[in-house]
Amino acid sequence: MTLKVISPKLKRNIYRILPFGIIWLVFGIIFLIVEYAATKDYDYTPAGVINLDFWVLFFALFAVTVVGLLIGIIELLFIDRFFARRSFKTKIIGKLIIYSLFLFLIICITYPIAASLELNENIFSTKVWSKFYDYLKSITFFSTGFQMAISLTFTLFYNEISEKIGSGAFVNFIKGKYHKPKVENRVFMFLYIKSTTSIAEKIGHIK
Repeated sequence: MTLKVISPKLKRNIYRILPFGIIWLVFGIIFLIVEYAATKDYDYTPAGVINLDFWVLFFALFAVTVVGLLIGIIELLFIDRFFARRSFKTKIIGKLIIYSLFLFLIICITYPIAASLELNENIFSTKVWSKFYDYLKSITFFSTGFQMAISLTFTLFYNEISEKIGSGAFVNFIKGKYHKPKVENRVFMFLYIKSTTSIAEKIGHIK
């Protein structure tokens, strides 16, 4: 039995979506390290904070990576296409509203799971949802929102840049490939569509 060959379109989408998950994972690790370094010497635990152990940490990093991948899928396959013909202002406001609702929904799903792992309680336990309610009223909730906003900003920035110059070119630019020129063989194909001039004159320059 032979494996089905991945289509070029699917392969391209996978390569475009993967960096979203990587960016969210990297920023998730950075924020966890910064938060730990800032609070380790102080006896300060805001309401709703989940104490990290191995499984909670594993789940948190896994969840944040999945969130990044989901945003990549939504952005590239749906939202970017929907806002393609919208003004810049409409695009920014629309995406802000959509992603804010999406990320809040993600918090409502992932936080109770993480809390149940920490408390070793059933996810429907009143202790879990009481902790979640405390979390929504705490500074930790706004801190999480800020962290997500930073991650989202960088992923959308990556998407806009890669769309303008190509994802491969953007990666090469980051890696410094264009600062180290080398000889490469390339094939160029020039195409001419028959009667393009007459068609353009017939339908008009706007169409």
